[in-house]
Amino acid sequence: MSRLPPFRLPIVVEARGVRVRIRPITPADRERVLEGLRQISNETSYHRFFTPRFTPNESQLRYLTDVDGERHVALGAVDADNPSEPGIGAARYVRLEEDPTVAEAALLVIDRYQRHGVGALLMAALSRHAHDHGVRAFRAYVMQDNDEFLDYLRSLGDARERVHAGVVEIDLPVYTCAKDFPDSAAHDRLRWAWQAVNAALETGA
Repeated sequence: MSRLPPFRLPIVVEARGVRVRIRPITPADRERVLEGLRQISNETSYHRFFTPRFTPNESQLRYLTDVDGERHVALGAVDADNPSEPGIGAARYVRLEEDPTVAEAALLVIDRYQRHGVGALLMAALSRHAHDHGVRAFRAYVMQDNDEFLDYLRSLGDARERVHAGVVEIDLPVYTCAKDFPDSAAHDRLRWAWQAVNAALETGA
């Protein structure tokens, strides 16, 4: 197996129609996070936060931005071609106290940048970080009526599920390289994202 390049951020990757800079989220991103949340639709908010309009209080905002980078990891995507670098997405994982090899993972891309590959790039970067730090499975919570997304997650293979009050708790493997993804057109974007992130890491972009 070929050796993966060292994982260091930030990196800049070309997505469809936007150059994406991926870097750690810090407390300095407070306003950037708030502005991004203002731009998401009710549907996006519902699927990510289980409420149609999520407005974080001060405690929640600290949780989203003030992370330790080891137990709680948060990566942000910004528009690298915009001087103000607006936030366009975020991905994070939080290790379970009872089993640090499993981490609760979540992803959000604002509606304007959805279906551009931003989410796939964020998950590729998050997976690289997780794998390098001993996380072997991601746990996600998905509304039971979100059939399309659930079917997609199940298609990644080796999924374990539990249902609680209309919410599906699903565990997925943390992949180590692009070739590990199931060989189907549905996963072409994930393979592309892995390859793009690793290419950026190789060149130090």
